[in-house]
Amino acid sequence: MNAIDLAYYPGCTLSSTAREIDAAVHYVCRALDIHLTALPDWNCCGSSSVHAVRPQLAVSLAARNLFQAQSMGRDLMVMCAGCANRLRVAANQLRHDDTSRRVNREILGATLDRDLHVFHLMDLLPHRLKEKPYVGALQRSLKGLRYVPYYGCLLAAPPELKHYPKLHGSMEAVMGRLGAETRPWGYQAKCCGAFLSVARPDIVAPMVDDIMDQARLAGADCVVTACAMCQLNLELRCQADKRMPVFSVVELLAYGLGASAWPDWFKKHLIDPLPLFRGKLSGR
Repeated sequence: MNAIDLAYYPGCTLSSTAREIDAAVHYVCRALDIHLTALPDWNCCGSSSVHAVRPQLAVSLAARNLFQAQSMGRDLMVMCAGCANRLRVAANQLRHDDTSRRVNREILGATLDRDLHVFHLMDLLPHRLKEKPYVGALQRSLKGLRYVPYYGCLLAAPPELKHYPKLHGSMEAVMGRLGAETRPWGYQAKCCGAFLSVARPDIVAPMVDDIMDQARLAGADCVVTACAMCQLNLELRCQADKRMPVFSVVELLAYGLGASAWPDWFKKHLIDPLPLFRGKLSGR
């Protein structure tokens, strides 16, 4: 099976508070022959409040990264849900909005002149794990671990991005390969309030507590997410009596693929997952 060559956009979160997820991404991609080359001079994608306050500036911030990937002749891969959303929205506007094309040609001296695709890693993993060379790559099982999949709102593609595939079901496919048990619930895409986390924690804390309550009612031991921002917010704003471990799906896949650094990654979590993890998987 051929290797996949992609440009890689780490983004602000995976380069700071979620460096362990970035490390897991690289481990998983190496194991599955997904070759990543980081953008040489990436910048903020325009997420957070920029797209609400200065929409055209947000497009230009994202466009600068898209043009770098285009100059490399590669499609672009991200792991952060917020980055994926903003980069995809910008690419869509650069293709279909005359004003965005003109403004960014004047500011950045470039246009989006190829069908650049923006992948979230979860677009690739379920299919890659089915391919013959990688079927036997998993070395450890997560059998006995009960979880709920949490995609958050930013991976629910808005109508303007309907040409991108839906990611819902991708985490279940990966976790199923690892032997974990999915618990049914209805909060897969419920907003956790991450963008209000600093400005209005009084609004966000009840939202997070509600998500954690529903995860516990579903019979889960933990929450598994594909969004680093959601993971941080769920851990940071959870009330003490609602606390439940929150994993990134890519951390767990890296564990299954044989990574040795997983205890160090888990120590960085704000809600310590090591007692649960070792208790459920002791002896494996």
